[in-house]
Amino acid sequence: MVFTEIDKKTMQILCTLAKLAGPAGEKRDAIVNIGQFLGVPKDDTLELLEEWEEYDIMHLASEEEKRHFVNYCFSYMNKDYHPKKSEREFYQQVVNNLGLTARFDN
Repeated sequence: MVFTEIDKKTMQILCTLAKLAGPAGEKRDAIVNIGQFLGVPKDDTLELLEEWEEYDIMHLASEEEKRHFVNYCFSYMNKDYHPKKSEREFYQQVVNNLGLTARFDN
């Protein structure tokens, strides 16, 4: 897959989120939301979600790498932000699929 408008790291982040989201189509809106936070237009994120391959994902080996990934992807969910239920659920799903303990109390 080649996306010239999206830098490689951002593309890998979104593809990794797609894998962690489960079956195709699940949590699409949450991934689009994160993509927009990362500066990726909605249409580009939707296209990426249709075309990503297994080799496009990040390989997060250590707990530190996994925590950094989660903190980066969900950094917009700070104390002044009130996430929707679907955003909290997606956060929890990503944390669980990475084998981490959630640190989100809202």
